[in-house]
Amino acid sequence: MPNTKPVGVAFSDPELVNGTTITGATISGSTLTSATVSGTFTSTATTDAVVANATAGLYFLTTAITAGSTTTTAPAGSLATTTNATGAGKLFTSVGGKWEFPVLT
Repeated sequence: MPNTKPVGVAFSDPELVNGTTITGATISGSTLTSATVSGTFTSTATTDAVVANATAGLYFLTTAITAGSTTTTAPAGSLATTTNATGAGKLFTSVGGKWEFPVLT
């Protein structure tokens, strides 16, 4: 990346623009859209998974969830919780397109 600072300035910060990739992190506009994180991670996501791997995600929702009847497009094995009164304080797992209570064996 060329240095766009005036002559005499030895170093410049890289210009982070849409499409810039930094060791696995992707910038979209002025928003970090994906990254590999080690340590503390804070997300401002309000839809979709907050944390996900290739096959499942962790969802913090505000919508009502009723086990066995609330449908989802989350990948099977995803986990969710909600702040809505219907389902608050409970853990749900995605099974066959619906949120269910996890089966403990």
